[in-house]
Amino acid sequence: MKKDYKKIRKLNGGGNFTDYTFERLERDKKENPNMLISGFVDGKLIYILEFPFDYPEFNKHLEQQLNNHFKDGKDKTGQFLRSANFHYKYFINCKKLKIDFLLNKEHLKNCKQYIVENFYKFLEENANDKN
Repeated sequence: MKKDYKKIRKLNGGGNFTDYTFERLERDKKENPNMLISGFVDGKLIYILEFPFDYPEFNKHLEQQLNNHFKDGKDKTGQFLRSANFHYKYFINCKKLKIDFLLNKEHLKNCKQYIVENFYKFLEENANDKN
């Protein structure tokens, strides 16, 4: 059975936080967990990227989404931002960004059609010629 990839969104280094609040954002900034972002095509791991949560551009993007949802700039009891999302543009310039895993260029090329163009360029620039 042939898969219909037209319905599948391309990988963009993205992710999201569900039921997000200003309180949770502040806690996450304080605890500064490492973000691990992975991408798969047909169940095959393509990349794992890692960066600290406290990267300013990443935080600013999350805070903007919270401000758009909570117009007065503060949490409301029982209300949440259902999905605070992000993608590669909000962490790609982080000096502490690490590539924990990445396919080699030959294998990555086979996945090109499933990865957004500029993110693919970043991955390709950082991929080894051979594993």
